[in-house]
Amino acid sequence: MTFSCLLLAVICFLVKICLGSDLYSDKVLNYDFPTFKQRVGGDKPHFVNFFAPWCGYCKRLKPVWDELAEKYNIDVDRQELVIAKVDCTVETPMCADEGVSGYPSLVYYEAGESKGLKYQGKRDLIGLEDFISNNLRDKSKDSDNNKVVSPENGALVLNDGTFQDTVKNGMHFVKFFAPWCGHCQKMAHAWEELAENLQYDKSVTISKIDCTENKKTCDEFEVKGYPTLLWIINGKKVEKYQGARNLDGFKQFITEMKTAHKNKLDNEEGRIADSKESPNLVVELSQNNFENAISQGVSFVKFFVPWCGHCKRLEPIWKDLAIKFASNPKVKIAKIDCTQHEKLCGDYKIAGYPSLFIFREGKYINEYHGDRKLENLHSFVLEYLHHSEL
Repeated sequence: MTFSCLLLAVICFLVKICLGSDLYSDKVLNYDFPTFKQRVGGDKPHFVNFFAPWCGYCKRLKPVWDELAEKYNIDVDRQELVIAKVDCTVETPMCADEGVSGYPSLVYYEAGESKGLKYQGKRDLIGLEDFISNNLRDKSKDSDNNKVVSPENGALVLNDGTFQDTVKNGMHFVKFFAPWCGHCQKMAHAWEELAENLQYDKSVTISKIDCTENKKTCDEFEVKGYPTLLWIINGKKVEKYQGARNLDGFKQFITEMKTAHKNKLDNEEGRIADSKESPNLVVELSQNNFENAISQGVSFVKFFVPWCGHCKRLEPIWKDLAIKFASNPKVKIAKIDCTQHEKLCGDYKIAGYPSLFIFREGKYINEYHGDRKLENLHSFVLEYLHHSEL
């Protein structure tokens, strides 16, 4: 072999390594775009490793992922789960479509489902096999119980079949969890304590739902990590709990939520009044009236876009805030739609939604970055109102 031929062979070998190294064993099925679209979402669940050959974490995962393939990729007809891999340095557009933002990304796809559940636990054999076994658990044995709400240590155990009927009326504090999640395991005792403490309190229900078995409900409530703790009123998500994961923190949060929404309770049926029934006293601003509207007193302005989920969740609270200041002529609670008034939002360099700016006598004073709870927003406005009166 001539030197030039040898050099060319070496170059080709190195390029192959850099651009598309298999990294994992042949037992792990290698998917390109056509095979991925054909097989994932078919009649068998898939656990797919989106990786890059140069990634150190991917290399450390190799023996574990190879062992999973040895166990599950045994026979095309008999296997209950497919262990697969996608090289994102080769299938870059497909990885982008699947929302892969880091390596390795391990995504579980149910049979018949094209949308996957991202694994968030430890990348060791115990964690991965627990995750797999929870997802492969035979759900047929639970079919008779699909419409039964069962208590466990005081907390109601919900599923896809019982969730909506349970939370459609009244106030609910719900834990969305996964059994393999370490943070969930650490918090489990505090949640049981909370449920036992409040088991005779008819004004609020403490419950939990396993997202590995009830993907539909968890997707509907946009659960991205575990545990996720949501305050739900009449079937709608109102607030995500962000405090300390202990009994005192939970009880304080419940007290705050009850206080914030007690005026909306319909005493006869225990329902929360529809926000449409409340008067809308929020001042709607535009390019034309903005300067004149904020020229006097204190103006608290919400810059928003209609498609923003955080903006939608803030809307009923913003209306309540306007009601609180309805009798004070020195305060305006206002909003401006940035899809309709791009230039004005651009002038104020609005980069995220919602952005909450406070103005005094027509001049920008500050941006609010705190909790978007009614009492916090109210206190913030009062602080600047008092400054203007000094």
